[in-house]
Amino acid sequence: MKKTLLLQTALVAAAGLMLADAANAQTKAVPIGVTVGGYMTRAFMFQDRGNAQVDQPSKTFGQPDAEIWFNIRSVLDNGTVIGGRVELEGSTEADQIDESYLFVEKHDLGRIEVGSTDLVPNKMLYGAPNAIPGESTTVTGSAAAFFGGNTYMGWFAANPNDSEHINVYTSSNRYFGSKVGKGLQLGFSYAPNVCQDNVNVDSVNACQSFTSKANNSTPNNMQDVYALAANYVESFGPVDGALYVGWYSGRPGSASNATGDRAGGIQGGVNFAWNVGGGSQIQLGGLYTQEESDAVTANRHIWTAGLKYLTNGAAPGSVGLGLEGRKAHVTGSGDEDLYMLGVTYQVATGILTFAGVGHEKIDSDTAGSDNKQNFGKIGMRLDF
Repeated sequence: MKKTLLLQTALVAAAGLMLADAANAQTKAVPIGVTVGGYMTRAFMFQDRGNAQVDQPSKTFGQPDAEIWFNIRSVLDNGTVIGGRVELEGSTEADQIDESYLFVEKHDLGRIEVGSTDLVPNKMLYGAPNAIPGESTTVTGSAAAFFGGNTYMGWFAANPNDSEHINVYTSSNRYFGSKVGKGLQLGFSYAPNVCQDNVNVDSVNACQSFTSKANNSTPNNMQDVYALAANYVESFGPVDGALYVGWYSGRPGSASNATGDRAGGIQGGVNFAWNVGGGSQIQLGGLYTQEESDAVTANRHIWTAGLKYLTNGAAPGSVGLGLEGRKAHVTGSGDEDLYMLGVTYQVATGILTFAGVGHEKIDSDTAGSDNKQNFGKIGMRLDF
């Protein structure tokens, strides 16, 4: 799963490039080609746990986060863009190929993606700006073992991201559009089951195929998943605003779920960026997630909020200061309070240094499992 991109200067720039591609596609056919991109993050992390001591190092250079992206693209005579993407993990992971999908896109109509990628709620999400790159109150990043794991993350916990499925988008907004990346965009996803790359068909959370039905009784194997998302992006003078809503419903693959009961969730998010002049920007946003999924995970209520100041967007020399927080209640797991403070410095285009600290408190529903800890992270991220 990708770490979520919220309303950042880089996102606006990326949308502009995509729109430029769409405009060029109307007048010029382009043969199929491949470009390489991706990112790499390395960091020193440390923690000081209070209660519930576990067998973890107090400090480490471990848990690297890196991917190489192979972007495939061609343009037909009528302006239709056909391409694909394969994402290779930059370190040894359980799924060495993170995502792999094809797409067809027409700038004035929309886009279709087929393959292994995230569902539309996670691709179209807007919420709290990130305080520490690679970590988020919305998506648990490389320091997942430090705090909360998947239990308290703001994304839908039971949504089968990176499964083989179809995404359909209307035009505009994040990918393409006739209004310079602004306006309303709608998205729809359908995933028949939790299946990625058609491997390990008999293992937990892997594929169902025409040769194996072993996972019909696997509790974490969501089936017949439908998802909807919508976001609206607009500018009001010096303020850029984004609104987001998301929904999903799926049938947990469980031997006890003979009646076909469904699980699901709803989300709502907002993000505003006030351009205060001289390239400086103040960002404010938040996200609420409610998920009811008894057969897969406990019922979850997650609130996130964030505030960030950038001296000059993503321009070299820009300094950022961010504050991010999360409150969560998960039935059967407990309550969480998480706060993070981060500082960033844009060394050059695509080179970002950062440092951050945080505090987490968990009041567990399990006796003796409460936890209180401080943690920190310092490192560098390359985007290429």
